Amino acid sequence: MNKFFNNYNSLCMGANSPAGFSFDPYFPAIKDMLVSELRQIVYYIEKLKDFDIDMTEYTDKVIEFVSVLIVNLDFRRESFFVIVQDLYENKNNLQTLYSDICIKLDIKPEIINEDELVLSDKESVIKALNEHEKNRNERKEHLTANKKNLYEIMINLVLNACNCLIELKRYGVDFAEAKEEVLKLFNASNFSDSTEEVWIEKIKEFSHWNYEIRKKLDEKIVEKFGPVRKTKAQFLMKKGKAILVSGSGLMDLDKILTAVKDTGINVYTHHNLICAYEYEKFNSNPNLAGHYQRTNNNFSLDFSSFPGPIYITKNSLPKIDIIRGQIYTSAKYPAFGIGKIVNDNFSPLIDYALKSDGFSENETIKTLDVGYDVNELDFKVNEIINKFYSNETKKIVIIGLTDKFSSPNEYITNFVQNAPENWYIISFAYDYKRENFWFANPYFDFSLLYKIIEKLNDEIVTEHLSVFLTDCSVNTISHIFNLLHLNVCNIFLGPCCPNIINPILSNGLNKLFNIKDITIPKTDIDTILQEKRK
Repeated sequence: MNKFFNNYNSLCMGANSPAGFSFDPYFPAIKDMLVSELRQIVYYIEKLKDFDIDMTEYTDKVIEFVSVLIVNLDFRRESFFVIVQDLYENKNNLQTLYSDICIKLDIKPEIINEDELVLSDKESVIKALNEHEKNRNERKEHLTANKKNLYEIMINLVLNACNCLIELKRYGVDFAEAKEEVLKLFNASNFSDSTEEVWIEKIKEFSHWNYEIRKKLDEKIVEKFGPVRKTKAQFLMKKGKAILVSGSGLMDLDKILTAVKDTGINVYTHHNLICAYEYEKFNSNPNLAGHYQRTNNNFSLDFSSFPGPIYITKNSLPKIDIIRGQIYTSAKYPAFGIGKIVNDNFSPLIDYALKSDGFSENETIKTLDVGYDVNELDFKVNEIINKFYSNETKKIVIIGLTDKFSSPNEYITNFVQNAPENWYIISFAYDYKRENFWFANPYFDFSLLYKIIEKLNDEIVTEHLSVFLTDCSVNTISHIFNLLHLNVCNIFLGPCCPNIINPILSNGLNKLFNIKDITIPKTDIDTILQEKRK
């Protein structure tokens, strides 16, 4: 486990916050059952659109419900019952409306009954869940391995796109055209009789919209908080009361900082929110103390060691399955043990912070460079393009997009040392003194990656570009298809947790879209050389 903090630092020993962690083996089945209900709702939405009926309200409901499924946490049983009941009622209302219209028009309705749920009480929900799991296994037996993988890819792209659309809406953007495309892809998963080629084409078509959604969100973040700049984030602890904000929602962080004004509470960022320091609006806020993170991926340790309440930004996915303790969120359906913030009323969070011990002393651990300089970006990309067209550079490799808190690992070190000198390497995680090398940024920033590739894409045939995705997260499949949309044909993927990308899906990505596994440096270098000769 890579730690910025000394294992023997007295401030880093023991747990100061009463948080507990566990795993619910039923969650995959619960999630799949919710997806099944949503898919049927989408089916009827698309059918009713054919009758020129405005489905905006139901479309928005689907987007919101799908975004709930991004959060890999266990629901309270009461919340689960409410969610299933709500979906069930919406599906039945749409099915009835569709059937009534068909009868009036003397058209035979095409009803989809993937699982005929009968809900009357909480016990019937559990019974329905067990029945759904049985039917799900029977259905999947009739799908080829490729179709199963394509289905998983479609659902994953839908989940991530909905999450971005929900976030975009918080910035005042209703991307209606993209929402329509999301529902079309979601509905495609209802037609299991479609050929593999049809599903592949649907996924490729959606990749354009997937990228446009991500791009528009990045633009709105800059518009709200200012242009990205190169600066430093401080890993520190300040004496006093404290709140930790984890996730990726900058809007939530901004609202919390406004709420704690004049309270004397220090706010700390965690994980992806280290990107806040790239923007002037956050750097100038006196209540934003710094970044708190002891480990690379051990959220359990980070959360349990923090001496105050923790807020998880809306629709963020922590790298733990269940959190219990003094945790808050504004998610519509909080997981078991998590407090709910309603209508941006952060009083419960603030009250708990004021009652907590907070940090007893000041300590600065280190600083980390974040952000990037736009002028340096343009200069470096132009340099690469000039070297490429003068034949000084034969291949361009972007590597090392590891988690921003990782130490340089052996793979990256060996790869850089053994790569041909006429390869230009852009590294996001490891600095090395050699020709044709650019240490782009020590912070794992996908917006920077996309900017680099967009600029290269204007000038260079992307068959000469290889991208290594060495960090795996819930967004990885979305990133893969964004890169494919940008014409990056040579993509290598590092090891993933099975709950994100299991070995079967990894094989499917390789077979269907030529996404290669990262193996050992020499083998991967040879693979790139062989690709070049084709």
